[in-house]
Amino acid sequence: MSRDTIVARMTARQADGLACVSCGADCPHVHVPHVPVGRSVTGSQVFACIGCCPDEGRRAAGGVLR
Repeated sequence: MSRDTIVARMTARQADGLACVSCGADCPHVHVPHVPVGRSVTGSQVFACIGCCPDEGRRAAGGVLR
C-alpha cells in the first residue's frame, strides 16, 4: 500500500492516526512498531502495526522483517 493511498471506513481514532487501521491498537501507547500506510479522507497520516501489515514492515526495515 502506498503512503499516499486514501484509506476509508475507519474509526475516528484510526482516521486521526492514533490507532492501527487493521487491528485498532492504540499506536501512541502500544509498544509495537507501526508504519505509515496511507492517509485518511481528511489527509491525516494513518498507521498499521508491523504485524498487521508485514509488507510495509518489511519495507520500513529495509527489506528484512526482524
